[in-house]
Amino acid sequence: MLFTLVLVSIVIPLVNCNCDEEFKIVCYFSSWTGIHPDAKNCTHIVYTFARIEDDNTLTGIEFSEEYRKENRHPLVFLGVWNNPLKDFKNSKDPQLKILVAIGGQDYAIRRANDMMSKDEYRQKFVISTTKLLRTHEFDGLDLNFEPSEALGPPSTSTPQLIEDKKRLSTLCKDLQEEYAEEAGRTGRARLLLTVTISGIKKELESRYDLAELAKCADWLNVQTYDYRGSRDKIAEHHSPLMPATHVEGRDKDLNQDTSIKYLISNGVEPSKILVGLPAFGKKFRLTSDLHDLGSPATFVGSVPYTELCRNMMSGWQRVFLDDRKVPIMIKGDEVIGYDDLQSMELKINYAKEQRLAGMFIYPVNFDDSSGQSCNQGKFPIVSLIKRLTSNYTVSCTPATTPPLTTTVAPKNRTKIITPRWKSSRIDHFIPGGGLIRDHRRLHNASYSVTSTHLTVYIYSIFLFLFLL
Repeated sequence: MLFTLVLVSIVIPLVNCNCDEEFKIVCYFSSWTGIHPDAKNCTHIVYTFARIEDDNTLTGIEFSEEYRKENRHPLVFLGVWNNPLKDFKNSKDPQLKILVAIGGQDYAIRRANDMMSKDEYRQKFVISTTKLLRTHEFDGLDLNFEPSEALGPPSTSTPQLIEDKKRLSTLCKDLQEEYAEEAGRTGRARLLLTVTISGIKKELESRYDLAELAKCADWLNVQTYDYRGSRDKIAEHHSPLMPATHVEGRDKDLNQDTSIKYLISNGVEPSKILVGLPAFGKKFRLTSDLHDLGSPATFVGSVPYTELCRNMMSGWQRVFLDDRKVPIMIKGDEVIGYDDLQSMELKINYAKEQRLAGMFIYPVNFDDSSGQSCNQGKFPIVSLIKRLTSNYTVSCTPATTPPLTTTVAPKNRTKIITPRWKSSRIDHFIPGGGLIRDHRRLHNASYSVTSTHLTVYIYSIFLFLFLL
């Protein structure tokens, strides 16, 4: 009997192991712009942002200051609140999931800190979220306490942060318990719960209980952008895929590859991770005679993807950074670090190669909704992800193809050059060598482990049936 129980304990985890889910395409949607995302290409839409009231309940949408002053938003009247995507979902795609986010800017994060400071405040908030989500037919909640400079720079030189990482983990656990209990009591599908976290390694180390968040959240949205911004006094790319070859120390950690590998090395399953794809670049103005990346500069602001496309048609020079796997554009004393379809494809392939759960676009409103600014069709960013992940499911084993391949050719409007400040080096991914050899060894090892598990699984079933 004891041996039978041991066999069952071996078989059940193997039966329940299911990584074969669709690749998630999560579209962050800014409520005040009025531009609806293309639902057929998004698996989830996150509606930004709901408001935590002074009585610690969840209600309303956070609007930009301009909309508050003009008081002309069509969705709000005397505090009445609704989900404008509800009918959009029902008529376009019943499988689409719509979540609402809280946080996003300094004042919202300060309010969240207060709410999480006492047990009674937190419990009142937790219960109110269920009521709001069900009343307005949302499918879940995103805890987004990472301010994004796409919405404007922080109001202070030190952005507001959650003071104690245990507060966020406790809130996450309380929400998940509430949603599980409510689903069991009502028979409805459980509400989703996601957490958006920084992509900066030193912040991942100090500000989050990653193990606990990975347990209670359905997945983690990693902000693999905003590595650089208004706090920096140099011109740099804000969302590189790989580290720059010339940097040292912590600057070498400011890239997507370091962020994801740090999370995985600290026990976060790849199937719990979504990487962020920014639909905006960041502009810096050089303040010295030096015109290298890393030169003194002031931060000018974020630039939507549609404006980036127009820049490329108006005399800006495009330079692709071979080490970082992303482009910049230059005109006069201004430099913009951004993503185009070439670098986006590299990032999508990276997510597939690392077996991640999906990607999120922030914000989808900055994509070319009309198809006229970039001449790449409507919503080219979202469409690219959909095309490259169509009929693709998240695998438990590493991909067999080499990572970071691309087929999207850059628009031939500007000459692609190597920056004069770049030193020559061996490419990160030499065909037939380097990291590719490492990935082959990793794949072969993984294949052997998978084959062993399958053999144990089959023998266990036969032995289990024999003992019965």
